Amino acid sequence: MAEAPSAPPPVRLGAVADDGVAATLFALVERGAAQRPGLARGLRGRVTFRFDEAGIAPARLAFGPDEIRVEDGAWEDGDLVISGRLPHIVHLTTAPLVAGVPRPTDARGRAALGRVARRELRIDGDRGLARRLLRLLEL
Repeated sequence: MAEAPSAPPPVRLGAVADDGVAATLFALVERGAAQRPGLARGLRGRVTFRFDEAGIAPARLAFGPDEIRVEDGAWEDGDLVISGRLPHIVHLTTAPLVAGVPRPTDARGRAALGRVARRELRIDGDRGLARRLLRLLEL
């Protein structure tokens, strides 16, 4: 039987490292896919999260036509890299958004934008994918 058009793609947890955060990221992605299935189905690309703190493994996401995979590790040639301190990356996902960008009229949005402007939080690669990913992860 075919999946209902409104069903989100399956989110799978792949390889996990002892010093990784993939399981936590998996929960955020799974929640976002359930809340925004159309957005989740339309995402394509490979994303790496790199953390400035020593001892935290990078995490990666693969958005494909049949599933979303979340695991610890980094892509050699991904489409998007988000890097910075773990708390700054978490705050980015909790900032209210407008058009997939932190809302400048909200204190949390201004704080996230300031971190990006100061390069404390770096978003390199496909900016469209970044905006759609932030909408997916938005709490």
